[in-house]
Amino acid sequence: MVRTHSHRLEKSALAAGFAALAVGVVAAHADPARAYELSIYSATPLAFWAGIGLALVVSVGVACASPDWYRSLALVLGGVATLAVTALPVLRGYHFYGAGDSLTHLGWAKDIAGGKMAAYDLLYPGTHSIAIVISEATGLPLRDGLMLMVVAFALLFIVFVPLAVRTVTGDHRATTFAALGGFLLLPINSISVFLLAHPTSQAILFFPLMLFVATKYITNVDGPSVPPFGTSFGTLLALTSAAIVFVHPQQAVNAALLFGGIVFVQFVYRRFRKGHAIARHRAMYGQTAFLLAIFLLWAPRHERSSGATRALIVRIATDPSAGGDIGQRAASLSQIGGSFEALFLKMFLVTGVFCGLAGILLLVGFFGRFRDADVNAFSKYLAVGLVPLFGLFGVFLATSYSQFHFRVLGFIMVPVTMLGAIAVARTVDVVEARAPNGDPVPLVAGVVVVVLLTLSLLTVFHSPYIYQPSGHVTQGSMTGYGTAFDHRGDARFVGLRSPAERYGDGVLGYRENKRLDFTGTAIYGGFNATGQNFTAGRIARYYDGPRYLPVTDAARQRELRVYDGLRFPARGFRSLEAHPGVSRVQSGGGFQLYYVNGSE
Repeated sequence: MVRTHSHRLEKSALAAGFAALAVGVVAAHADPARAYELSIYSATPLAFWAGIGLALVVSVGVACASPDWYRSLALVLGGVATLAVTALPVLRGYHFYGAGDSLTHLGWAKDIAGGKMAAYDLLYPGTHSIAIVISEATGLPLRDGLMLMVVAFALLFIVFVPLAVRTVTGDHRATTFAALGGFLLLPINSISVFLLAHPTSQAILFFPLMLFVATKYITNVDGPSVPPFGTSFGTLLALTSAAIVFVHPQQAVNAALLFGGIVFVQFVYRRFRKGHAIARHRAMYGQTAFLLAIFLLWAPRHERSSGATRALIVRIATDPSAGGDIGQRAASLSQIGGSFEALFLKMFLVTGVFCGLAGILLLVGFFGRFRDADVNAFSKYLAVGLVPLFGLFGVFLATSYSQFHFRVLGFIMVPVTMLGAIAVARTVDVVEARAPNGDPVPLVAGVVVVVLLTLSLLTVFHSPYIYQPSGHVTQGSMTGYGTAFDHRGDARFVGLRSPAERYGDGVLGYRENKRLDFTGTAIYGGFNATGQNFTAGRIARYYDGPRYLPVTDAARQRELRVYDGLRFPARGFRSLEAHPGVSRVQSGGGFQLYYVNGSE
């Protein structure tokens, strides 16, 4: 009777969870964005967050405490709820999401789709090609294809993190906590890894698929010895290796470094401990060599790749202490009432927890203390494979080179998510076995997971919570820029923090924008016209000829509501309307264009 009642409770909870999820998604879709939204969190209807919250609580509770297919159904519920969060820009009808690099990627996709550029001329054409396929197959605009492509890669991460763990452990509890860990989306750090069209971010989210195939390939040792590509998983691993190079070669290098650690461990054990389980695993020699070969055949032929490598080497050689800009950023944060320590905790507390758990598991597994031989083996593989990655992280951190250290950290968080989940599962097993009444232990672990989910999902999008404006790009701003470009005359475009170059890429296409070359410099960083000096008069006196200064609602809200007027205060914006040398020549849809006469 107790078992029957328990199943009825689970069925009712799951039914309520799916219903709440459906209501939340409908509520979000029924309330599309009508203007620029500084925070997608506060602008999205409360019904969505209530539905998602209930769905995730039900998912975690049932998954941690229930058997068989109830657990599987609960994980599906949680996965769909997490995916709905990643798809919020699509659900809310955003015209586009990603006001920086993503606009350039939109321009590249437009060029490829329009035949103005061959896909192989781009260093990382994978995401753009996928977006074009989605757009052509659905009839949706290409910008929607790019946003759906982002959701598709998030789905890969959510699905293949637990599948990779299941391959290694064969344990239901570890697989369950790996799925729950996948919902945290730990690689997304909103500094260099984002939930927007950004190939390096998509490559990181793609890596769990590659790891799943690699674990299948390594552990599938039944039958006669065959060549590296002579099995189905061998062929799939080769295909995913090629795919990650085309999605982003930098992450392919990171994958090769991790695989290099596996190769090293396998070589040592095959040479000195032939009777060990690792020596019986399928060797990764050929697969790692294939990944490196694809990278070396593809990346060096693109100037963007070789130029970045040269720039890094020069920076290390000439300015090894360049990491001092962290202190400058902390000082700016304190000026707007923020705390660097509080921001760090908001963004990296959950990451730190999983890194600690993963570190403990690696130590235990490295010394062979687990009963499961494969868990011990993969602990050794990853412990050695992560060493060069942490070394690379340290190099980038020391030089602060384009914040690439956070890209490496995002990649590291893929195996760390899996290792941390296994550590949680093993801890629950031990405590449950030793406690006088171990029944509540999985539910206690579930409560902790819910808290971590809340903290983690609060930072997957930019918002004032982490002192960043949303990447929302409105139709009004795109139309405004498009109209301004069409009637620009001979004057060049300038901007507050960046010129109109990104919007030029997104509106006109990358190659057309570079051909026209009508963008100038930004005010911030270009000359001293920030803070008290941000006035229309100073701007007009600085330029030696006419300029166009676009100002969007997004820019105003960013400067006034997020940065509290630190660089561009409200009185400076007001001065643009009242100075004879500056005229507003276009307005509408959250977009204003000012004509600056300049000093002749």
